[in-house]
Amino acid sequence: MDIDWGAVIVGFILSIVLGAVFGIIIPAVGSVLGLLIAGIVVGYMVGGTAGNGMANGAVSGLFGAIVLSILMLIFGTLILGLIGFAAATLTSLVLFIAFFGVMIIMAIGGALGSLIKGEA
Repeated sequence: MDIDWGAVIVGFILSIVLGAVFGIIIPAVGSVLGLLIAGIVVGYMVGGTAGNGMANGAVSGLFGAIVLSILMLIFGTLILGLIGFAAATLTSLVLFIAFFGVMIIMAIGGALGSLIKGEA
C-alpha cells in the first residue's frame, strides 16, 4: 500500500474544514459526517483497493491528531506557561485517544471512496 501524501494533506485540511462546518450545521452528527466525507475524498483521490483507501484515510486522521496535539502544546505553553503546558498535555492525550475514532471513521470513508472510484 502506497501512502499518497498529497491526498493525506487534502484529507487533513478537509477534515478540519468539513468537520467544523457540518458540526455547526448539524450539531449532533455533523462532525462525524464531515470526517466521513473527508475520508471519502481521500479514498477517491487515491483509488486502488479499499485497503489502500482505508490506509490513506487512517493516516490522514492520525496526521490530524498529531498536528492538533502539537499546536495545542505550543500555543498552550506560549499563552499560559507551565499551567498551559500541563493543560494542553492532558487535553492532547484525551484528544489523541478520541482521534482513534476519527482515524476509524476516515478509514471507513477512504475505503468507500476507493470503492466508488472502482479502479481495482
